[in-house]
Order: sequence, then C-alpha cells, then structure tokens
Amino acid sequence: MTRYKLQIQMKMIPCDESPTREPVKAPDGSVSLVLAETDAMNIDTCEQALLQTTYPMLRETLAAHLSDISKKKPVSICTRGR
Repeated sequence: MTRYKLQIQMKMIPCDESPTREPVKAPDGSVSLVLAETDAMNIDTCEQALLQTTYPMLRETLAAHLSDISKKKPVSICTRGR
C-alpha cells in the first residue's frame, strides 16, 4: 500500500520587501505574503494572513493529489489480503 507524506514548512522572517495584499507564488511552488511590521505584531492579522496564504495552496495540492490518484488503477479488494 502506498503511503503519502504531507510536508508543510512555514516561516515568518524579517525582510526589507514592501507589504503585499495578495499571496505571491514563487517558481519553487512556495507562497509568500509580506506584512507591515504593525500587522506582523497583531495575532488576528497574522492568523488571517497565514490562512489567506496557505489555503489556496492546500486546495491546489489536494486537487492535484486526488486527480493523480483517480488516474491510477484501483487495487482489487480480492487481492489486497494476499
């Protein structure tokens, strides 16, 4: 039986970039959002920014995974126990 690892890495690091309104997807598949310092000190704003940044990526990953799975030949119930 195939197993799947879910791997998520999140970082909040200081930077000199200008704040962004929408998440930006990088070529490596990562997504980022730059917050102003005052926003980065507010737990509600940080939580909303993390959800706004990660949710579309999670949905996209899940959709791709389920699409790939649906293309595979299903394992027969009769042969699983052998």
